Amino acid sequence: MFYLSNTTKKIASNTIYQIIGKVVSMSITIVTTLIVTRFYGREGYGVFSLIQNWPALFFIIVDFGINAIATRELSKDFSKANKLIGNIFLIRIVFSLLIVLLLWLSLGFFPYDSNLLFGIRLGLIVILTQALFTSTNIIFQVKLRYDFSTIGYISGYFLILALVLLFSFLKLDIAWVNFAYVIGGIVTFLFNLHFLKKLNVFPNLTFDLALCKNILLESLPLGLMFIFSQINFRSDSLLLSVLPLPSKQGLNNTESVAIYSLAYKIFDVALVVPTFFMNSVYPVLVQHMQQGKNKLKETLFKSLRFLSLIAIVFGFIGFIFSPLMVNFLGGAEFNESILILRILLGGLILYYLTQPLAWLIVTLGNQKYLPYIYLCSTFINVGLNVLFIPVYSFYSSAVITHISEFFILIMLILAATKSWKDKYGIS
Repeated sequence: MFYLSNTTKKIASNTIYQIIGKVVSMSITIVTTLIVTRFYGREGYGVFSLIQNWPALFFIIVDFGINAIATRELSKDFSKANKLIGNIFLIRIVFSLLIVLLLWLSLGFFPYDSNLLFGIRLGLIVILTQALFTSTNIIFQVKLRYDFSTIGYISGYFLILALVLLFSFLKLDIAWVNFAYVIGGIVTFLFNLHFLKKLNVFPNLTFDLALCKNILLESLPLGLMFIFSQINFRSDSLLLSVLPLPSKQGLNNTESVAIYSLAYKIFDVALVVPTFFMNSVYPVLVQHMQQGKNKLKETLFKSLRFLSLIAIVFGFIGFIFSPLMVNFLGGAEFNESILILRILLGGLILYYLTQPLAWLIVTLGNQKYLPYIYLCSTFINVGLNVLFIPVYSFYSSAVITHISEFFILIMLILAATKSWKDKYGIS
């Protein structure tokens, strides 16, 4: 009889909860994409994508690695949860508002028309709601209670769907259709705050300078890594919106963003599996490190094998069904998205291998290596995009995404090997 340990069951169930939440949210995103592409056309969807891409660039940046550090500390000692979470709320509120203000001002220097500028600025509020939602997930991650997070997440997305339907039916400007995500984010946070109380966590909002300083200093390497990582993933769409494009394709910047974003949206769905899986595994890595190197190594290699297999299966299935997915979501106007999607899915395994290695390095306490790795990758990504987008448009962006991720994988292997030797010696 096949036996699953209690830890394995918890990892599996919490990964499944997160996947359920993402399946629901992505199903709703698919419906909203259908609504926007049908009601507002390719040009309208391009505007919608740009409005969403700007704040999305800063979601993980606002995280700044704080979740990983807080999860590690609370996995060792949960008694300080109220004070720690309360101060993380304060840090994130201030951080989010500063980013929103800076973006609001700096957007005036971009060559966007007034309607697009208004839509982007209005949508920036979602940075704050995402930061608050992410903060509550620290407790759910430590306690392995992602079922609570999933309920809040799904509730917010059902509200988003209802509002997108309503606003589109009323033929409101696309900026207000996107604003539904802000309202849904507020509802999600309120649900999660309620569930924190069920776990006897009551955030203490008393500001503690020493604690906040320690949190920021500890999370700085990861925070820088997240900044550079997000630039790797999101800069291509923003560069497509401002750089000159090859005239032979007959597409303007907004249309090019729409075609690339549709393919990338599907690719994003495939990337949630390693993210959610490692959200569940990371606290276990911390605990198993304390039990000894053999236990830690066993957990790491099980994770790598599982994620490699899933990446191959998903990549193969996605490659075959790319035309069906693109035509269903966007219709004939988005045929160019099919090849982009196939290019992106062809390198899926790279992203499934980098996450376990990065979190192993964090577990071993050597996150100081990560910012340098992702900074170098950022220079490679942005530099190559600037060179090749004017020649090959979005096709080059898809290939460059993999080139930068392959560089990250090689550097993470080297950093993980060195971190292991520093802690355990050669073994």
